[in-house]
Amino acid sequence: MSGSKPVRPKRKKAASAADFTKVIADAGAKVAKAKTDAFIARLEAIDTILEDAEPYDVLMVCAHALAHAIPLCCEKHEDEFKAEFLRVLSDCTAEEHDAAEAEGDDDAPPQVH
Repeated sequence: MSGSKPVRPKRKKAASAADFTKVIADAGAKVAKAKTDAFIARLEAIDTILEDAEPYDVLMVCAHALAHAIPLCCEKHEDEFKAEFLRVLSDCTAEEHDAAEAEGDDDAPPQVH
């Protein structure tokens, strides 16, 4: 060898930061879609389970599920959770009531009085 420098293999062009950002954004979108799909599937399963259940049975299932989800760290967070639950329950009840009135729904939940 006559004093020439060894030949280095050519490097691949480094990926730009924008390419990595796009990959991360795409992955994040896929994860978000998967979470949404899983949530919808669970919701549909719950609807199927509760379809012909009596109102009291539904109440007990809901209470049991919420007891597992409520934050138990402090009274403030428990109260916030309960208030948010009551707000969501009120919104859902209003939606069901409006839908039943609009359709003249024969499958409306039974009236207590």
